Amino acid sequence: MDWLLNILSQGSDALGGNLLRSIPRLIVSVSTFAIAVAAISFLWRRRDLPPVYRRVALSLILLLFGISISYLIAAFPVLRPSFYARVFEIVAALSALVAVFLIRYVLPELLALPSPRLLERNNRHLKSEIDAHIDTMRQLTDIRSDLEEKVHVRTRELTATKQRFEAALSGSDIAVFNQDTHLVFTWAYDPRRGLTPEEVVGKTDADLFPEDVAPSVMDAKRSVLESGKGTSLNVVVKTDGASQYLRLSIEPMRDSAGEIIGLTSAVVDLTERHDYETRLSALTSGLAEANARFDMALRGSSIMVFSHDRDLRYNWVYNPAIGLNADDMIGRTDEEFWQGEGSQPIVEMKKAAVASGEAQHGEIVMTLDDKQRYFQLRLEPILGRDRSVQGLAGVAVDVTEAHQQELHLRLVMRELTHRSKNLLAVIQAMARQTAARSDDPQTFVTRFSARLRAMAASHDLLVAREWHGATLNDLVSAQLSQAIDPGSDQLVIEGPTLSLRPDAVQNIGLALHELTTNAAKYGALSVPNGRISLNWGIRNGDRLHLRWEETNGPMVQHPEKTGFGVTLLERSVGQALDGIVTLEFTPGGVVCEIDIPSSHALD
Repeated sequence: MDWLLNILSQGSDALGGNLLRSIPRLIVSVSTFAIAVAAISFLWRRRDLPPVYRRVALSLILLLFGISISYLIAAFPVLRPSFYARVFEIVAALSALVAVFLIRYVLPELLALPSPRLLERNNRHLKSEIDAHIDTMRQLTDIRSDLEEKVHVRTRELTATKQRFEAALSGSDIAVFNQDTHLVFTWAYDPRRGLTPEEVVGKTDADLFPEDVAPSVMDAKRSVLESGKGTSLNVVVKTDGASQYLRLSIEPMRDSAGEIIGLTSAVVDLTERHDYETRLSALTSGLAEANARFDMALRGSSIMVFSHDRDLRYNWVYNPAIGLNADDMIGRTDEEFWQGEGSQPIVEMKKAAVASGEAQHGEIVMTLDDKQRYFQLRLEPILGRDRSVQGLAGVAVDVTEAHQQELHLRLVMRELTHRSKNLLAVIQAMARQTAARSDDPQTFVTRFSARLRAMAASHDLLVAREWHGATLNDLVSAQLSQAIDPGSDQLVIEGPTLSLRPDAVQNIGLALHELTTNAAKYGALSVPNGRISLNWGIRNGDRLHLRWEETNGPMVQHPEKTGFGVTLLERSVGQALDGIVTLEFTPGGVVCEIDIPSSHALD
């Protein structure tokens, strides 16, 4: 205590004399100490400062403490000689040395720090970059907003597309699946069978298809993965005794780089279609058979089938009549096609069918290929669902041949009546002539019956050829066979094959009968060695010449009176056929030559 009192007493003495020098030193000491305390407070609050700054600050704090102590001692001169003053001075000196030591090692790091000007320039550059970044962020914000709007729009469109996709498939027989490269299902939409994605995703075809179908399906899908080309195949899945017909369309699924990342498969259920096609095939086959029968029934017939629309235009023609062409008739009415008054009966009949809705039928006459043809026409209205007439169906049967046959039959009947009258006249004449030259009824009957048989033989030949004539060879055989075999050695028959008209057949037949009968009774056929030579031919291009010559028969004498045979030859053959008949009774036998126009022979 004595030293402190001493110091204070000395200090008070000195204070009065050195006050002007002590006060500034004391102020510096206090200020320096306050700065050091403030620096310590700053370091405590800013513990995140880099180590170099902390070391610099610590060295400055120590230096400030040393300065503060030094000025404090200098402010009180009385303290200098004391022990404690020396201690404080040593502490201050040590603090200064430590500060210098710290500054020595921190100085390179401080020099490495940027200068204020550089910091200012960097700050300005950083500020410009920050402003640029702020603009960029603002642009990115705008772009993000635009992208979000586009994503929102695309999301709505995708949602709408998905809804339309599901709506399109919900009522269809189509299912769509996605698979990865390992053929594991990653997405599924199957409205037909009602399979949910949870029932399909994560599985393979082996889990969904039967054992007999899955291998072929998986092979096809692996082939698409390897080749990158889509394919399709049909499979039949049998379940519960029923068959389900499926068609798979498989396409590769690629990423943005074009690499295959999986498959997309569309499965179409064709079961109903297959059933329809089966029934359609059966109906088509039945229709084809019906058409074939229809075609067979009408092919080569005289039946034409056609149909009209509501305006009576031809829209279908089958088996058109001779002289008509179906292509020329299609799309035209009867007035346009016939272009004349000949269509009037047809048009009236068809309009009546349309107006009344009832069938119409009748016979019409049309001119085709400059010939009149007769048709039996029947028309049936084609009715719609409301029972209104939508068109006509018609059948036209060509009855021209039947009509001609009817006319021919009438002509034949008239001809038959005419020929019957002529035949009766001939028969009457034969009867009178035969009776006049017969001595008793028995002889009349025998001769008359023979001549009737000769006429009947000629008529049989004509009837066999429908009264179109007969060949001269057949006529000779028919007449000579009543007395001798036509193949006998007694007969020599020569001549070309000629067909005679009916009148010539009847008259030459009677002439041959009379010659044959006379030869059998009195001439060459009455003896075994007798011969008959009969030949014919066309002379001078327009005369038919027939020669009958008997040889090696009994001696012939010219008859004293003209018999029925001579009369028949001269009148029935000569006059009836506009010909010339010469009859000679030579000693060797009868020679008869008949010369008539060749017009009595058929071409």
